Amino acid sequence: MASRIVRAACPHDCPDTCALLVTVEDGRAIKVNGDPDHPGTQGVLCTKVARYTERTYHRDRLLTPMRRVGRKGEGKFEPISWDEALDEVATRLKAIAARDPQAIVPYSYAGTMGLVQGESMAARFFHKLGASLLDRTICASAGATALRYTYGASVGMDMETSPTRSS
Repeated sequence: MASRIVRAACPHDCPDTCALLVTVEDGRAIKVNGDPDHPGTQGVLCTKVARYTERTYHRDRLLTPMRRVGRKGEGKFEPISWDEALDEVATRLKAIAARDPQAIVPYSYAGTMGLVQGESMAARFFHKLGASLLDRTICASAGATALRYTYGASVGMDMETSPTRSS
């Protein structure tokens, strides 16, 4: 089967709103490129998004939940079912929530930016636990802090400046 190009949009929470051109072959993405016709980025992609296919199909990618069977740091794990994993997580979260719901995790954000991850489930989940002091974003908070320390301000891509592209 011949490959085809599928137009897509980056799912990450970034002001660049990158347009993607995804090469698909036999129903499988084989390459992700930026769209050179996108006015804001002119085809430039961050390293994270440009390497989606490498991570998605990497031989070491976890495809099933794993339970630690050795001491922490030993790297010993065994595969378990999704039901077992969810039961274990629920049991642990219930014990923490009984002591202090805010102690579970102070961050909650948007996964891959879908409506379910971004604006719905997290709020319901933490509300049910009684936790309300959420920062809402570990990624953006950490990134903004790093930018302030590095550049003196929280800056992103200058949308008015064309990025340099090699021909």
